[in-house]
Amino acid sequence: CHDGLVDASGQDVAIVDDWQPSMMAGSSRDPFWRAKVASEIRRNPNLRAEIESTCSRCHMPMAHVEAEFAAADITVLDNGLLHPDNALFDAAAEGVSCTLCHQIADTPELGSEDGFSGGFEIPYSFGVDRLALGQYADPLTMPMRNQVAFTPAYSPHISASKVCASCHNLSTAVLDAEGNITGEYFPEQAVYTEWEHSDFAVSQSCADCHMPLANGDVTISTRPPNGLASRPDFARHSFAGANTYMLEMFAANQAELSLAAADFNKASNETRGFLGGAATVELEDIARVDDELRFTVRLRNHSGHKFPTSYPSRRAWLHVSVTDAMGALVFESGAVSPAGRIEGLASDADPGTVEPHFEVINRGDQVQSYETIMEDVSGSITYTLLEASTYRKDNRLLPLGFDKASVPATIRPRGQALADPNFAGGGDDVRYEVQGLPPGTYAIQVNLNYQVLAYSFLQDLARDSDSPHVSLFLDLNDTVAARYETIAGASGSIDF
Repeated sequence: CHDGLVDASGQDVAIVDDWQPSMMAGSSRDPFWRAKVASEIRRNPNLRAEIESTCSRCHMPMAHVEAEFAAADITVLDNGLLHPDNALFDAAAEGVSCTLCHQIADTPELGSEDGFSGGFEIPYSFGVDRLALGQYADPLTMPMRNQVAFTPAYSPHISASKVCASCHNLSTAVLDAEGNITGEYFPEQAVYTEWEHSDFAVSQSCADCHMPLANGDVTISTRPPNGLASRPDFARHSFAGANTYMLEMFAANQAELSLAAADFNKASNETRGFLGGAATVELEDIARVDDELRFTVRLRNHSGHKFPTSYPSRRAWLHVSVTDAMGALVFESGAVSPAGRIEGLASDADPGTVEPHFEVINRGDQVQSYETIMEDVSGSITYTLLEASTYRKDNRLLPLGFDKASVPATIRPRGQALADPNFAGGGDDVRYEVQGLPPGTYAIQVNLNYQVLAYSFLQDLARDSDSPHVSLFLDLNDTVAARYETIAGASGSIDF
């Protein structure tokens, strides 16, 4: 009913075709997610039930909810929801599908602490009492009631960011040194809260960016034929995000991952284009001081939350190079290997260390990396979510309007960035000082790069390579050529 749709310009805006190659549709097929679930269970086997329940609530929510209604065990791996013989396998395999989001009730908890971490409510389990909630008033009800036993209904909350908050604000339990649950929680991701404390909260919702409007009015269903008026402000269901890495893995391994036919390459390219608007880079104040080349890199975050945001494996960094008139490299910071390892970055060389946040960089082995690094209750660095107590480092670029001194502790920067006056809502300024240069002409190139899966995170996961889920993911990882994306760049030169 909701495929075969076109907007006023003739563009294809079919809902299922847009959704099918998205990370929403692939949330339960994601081999990195499966590997991470297996790894977390292996490292904390006594918490298997909590891990599988927490993770399945947002990655395979339809199956999770149906299992709750049936009072069935909620397990994921082995003979759980991901096994083809499981009665709820089909619901699990479809990840985050239409009938999950469009059934989320507008409860008082939605958009609050009680509604985070999968705290949404699906009120009905069967029959036409189930409401399929949408943004349009006076929907035609009979076709959907007759065909799929849902009753379409109007509810403006379905377009609000608080619906997204259900899964994009997520906390995990903190464990003590003996592996016992402490009752404290670690903010694994807080995208919604970041947005709440930005200027975007009063002007743009999550959907405004991640579900762009079609061009003109759209007839939103093909049934009944010629029976519906066109609707304005139709939001496309492509859910552009930031995960080109996984979309490319999907494209290269559709059969291996039992994925439905979909144009993952198109989705990856659209996501890459979307990422290109996340931030900008400028080169300023290029100058010579004695034998020293100085310049400032100005970064501006144009997204409505931190950049990067979401899962703590994501990071961005500056790759800065200076070449002489012959093209010879005289300075470089932030070069990246084909495997995704950032040269000179402390945590990539030794996962037990942390690269500091810099106000000034004057050596090639100093790298400005915008990332989160977790630590456990003893203060040791960890890459295991259920060992994380807080962030040792969080210097991800802040959105416009974000006051780092007054925001809640769950989203406050950590480490040296907190005291950096140039690191503030909207971006960061970093000064570079390249010493010991002879007279000549020099060219400067700056790129802001972004990586879904940090090399140190990947190396830690490989400790569990004897797990079938981890082993499969590591094999599939080798099928992805692009280890990072270049978000923005700038260049300049000086006669020295």
